Amino acid sequence: MTGKDILADDIIQLRRIGRISDVKVSFDTENARDTLYRVAIDFVLNYCESIASQSAFVLIDGEEAQNFVAGLAVNVGLESTQAARMVSAAVAARTRSRFLQAWALEIQGKHSEAVVELSKVCAIHQIFPPEEFSPEMEMVARGLEKHLKVDQREFLMNSLLRVCGDGTRRSVAEALGLMYLKDNIVHQEENKYT
Repeated sequence: MTGKDILADDIIQLRRIGRISDVKVSFDTENARDTLYRVAIDFVLNYCESIASQSAFVLIDGEEAQNFVAGLAVNVGLESTQAARMVSAAVAARTRSRFLQAWALEIQGKHSEAVVELSKVCAIHQIFPPEEFSPEMEMVARGLEKHLKVDQREFLMNSLLRVCGDGTRRSVAEALGLMYLKDNIVHQEENKYT
C-alpha cells in the first residue's frame, strides 16, 4: 500500500495465512483495503482466463476460485455484499472488454484470436456467473449496443455458443443485449425500460 505493486504471490500468501490462522488484516483506510481487494479480483480473473478450460472448477492454492475470493474478503474485513458487488463489476468490465476485443480481432480476420477472447468470457461466466438481470450486465449491454450493431452482437453470441456451448447462454445473451430462442438463433431483446 506504499506505492509498490501488489504481487500475486503476496495475495496468495495473505489468503493462505488467513485460511490457516483465521486472521484479519486491518488497513489505515477503506480505500487501501478496497484497492487490495480489487487487485486480488483482477489476479483471480486473470488466472481463471489463463486456464480457460471451460471448467467452473479452478483451484488457486488448493482452494476454488470463488472460495478464494470470498475468503479473502473476510480476511480483509470486507462486507460480503460489497465484495460481491466488486466481483460483479469486475466480471462486467471484463465481459465488455473481451467482447469488444473479440470483435476487433474478428474484423481484422484474426478468427482464432477472437475465439480465445470469447473462451475467456466463457471461463469467467462459468466460474463467476452473473446474477440474472443484473444491473452490471445491463450496463454491459447498453455499452455494447453503442459500439456493435445487432448483427455483430448476434455473430459474437453464436460464435461464443460454438466455443463453449450452452452453459453461459443466459448471462452472455444479457451482456450482449440479446435474448435467445431455440436452436441457438439469437434475436434482439426488446428494451423493457423504454
